[in-house]
Amino acid sequence: MFSSPQKAYESALKDHGPVVGVWRKGRLEYIVDERYTKDVISNDRDFSFELGTAKVLNLWFIIPLSKGNFFKNVHMMVAGGVIPRMEKIVDQIFPTFKRQAHRIIKTSQQSGKGVDLFAHVHRCIAEAMLITVVGENYLTNRTVQVTEEAAHAIATMTGMFQNTSPFARTFPITWKVITWVRLVVEVLMFQYCRVIVPIIWKEIRGRRYRSLNSLTSEGTDEEERHNPLVHYIARMYTNSQGRVSILSAMWVSTLVLVFIFASVHQTAAVAVWVVFELSIRKEYSAPIREELSAVVDSMDSSGIQKLSYDALRRATVLDSFVREVLRTKGDTLSMVRETTRDVPLAGYTIPKGNFVYPMTTLTHGSRTLYGEKASEFDPNRWADGPASSTIDPGYLPFGFGRWACPGRILAVTEIKMIVLTLLAISVPEIEGGRYDVVDPLNVTSVPPVGRLLLHPLDSKPKEN
Repeated sequence: MFSSPQKAYESALKDHGPVVGVWRKGRLEYIVDERYTKDVISNDRDFSFELGTAKVLNLWFIIPLSKGNFFKNVHMMVAGGVIPRMEKIVDQIFPTFKRQAHRIIKTSQQSGKGVDLFAHVHRCIAEAMLITVVGENYLTNRTVQVTEEAAHAIATMTGMFQNTSPFARTFPITWKVITWVRLVVEVLMFQYCRVIVPIIWKEIRGRRYRSLNSLTSEGTDEEERHNPLVHYIARMYTNSQGRVSILSAMWVSTLVLVFIFASVHQTAAVAVWVVFELSIRKEYSAPIREELSAVVDSMDSSGIQKLSYDALRRATVLDSFVREVLRTKGDTLSMVRETTRDVPLAGYTIPKGNFVYPMTTLTHGSRTLYGEKASEFDPNRWADGPASSTIDPGYLPFGFGRWACPGRILAVTEIKMIVLTLLAISVPEIEGGRYDVVDPLNVTSVPPVGRLLLHPLDSKPKEN
């Protein structure tokens, strides 16, 4: 099941009906086929996103701790503090993507060997998100390192790599206890709390804020859009005197940690998928480069000099490629819900308190939705839209409905910057012509493994 989950689950659903029960990680879980996917993911009254997601990520305690507002807080933080500021954020972080692209290309060409793309994009996005959260003044090797390690620690604690460990699969509770104790002490307490949290507190504890609910002039709000994200989060929790209390500052620090994890680890994993697929499907590189020449703000022989958010939005050929990679990369159980009562579904009754997973590959490969060529990789199917960050019941990389990923626009924007800064001055090639899928049950969070060669743009890769 862990080596070929798509085949195993799809066969079970085909042979035994639209709903099957599977014993996994010490509990009974229910898998449903594409006919009932929309029923599950759009009915939050019976199938709770918040309860299911919190528990599957080993964060069950966060719901009562936040009085049921955790995911609402996260959505508010991103929807209000990130999306309206995308133009400014891109201007601030693009130099990071440009510099890191030059670094990894130089490393590959000097050594003549493949490089670890995930390590590159993980550090690149960690640096970019640190700038977004607290500003460029706090950018040091140490703060970037801690940001990276915090993102990796949360990914590990939330079970992202659990399928890759036989011990973790066999003894899930013991694994959770050992992992959580080790990483909470080693990373969160002795690194994040000692390096990043003091920066957050320095920024917000001595300031007086206007609450988000206050009525103020539009011009003042426009000015505050240039402040780092941490100040918007602080405004979510100001008291009547405009101050952030100690408890609120602790919660702000927690939300920053969540933002770092989601924006760094998840985006880095998906970026690897996109670059690896582009390295194999070489026929798509030329049209994307041609589009880059048309939309870029400024470029010369040394690469892109300026790339604005507007230019990235107009990169629709690349966007179509990204959307098709996200559709076809093989998501299986990418969304979870928990039943809030005994729920009748497809002639069965799923007991209260159980996980329900739609089988995402059946939706993404549905001939009803995508025609007879649904299994073929064809970015041109999205030539007329919608954008890769747009959600619908037949396209589920970012979820669906009110609980769709709030940071999907930022994620796609970062992926585009990674791809374009590499393609502008190099020709990517997978070492050996292939990559390995380490965890086919969790391709969204565990990137494929391979080494990336980055040849000079004016040369051709060697034939394998």
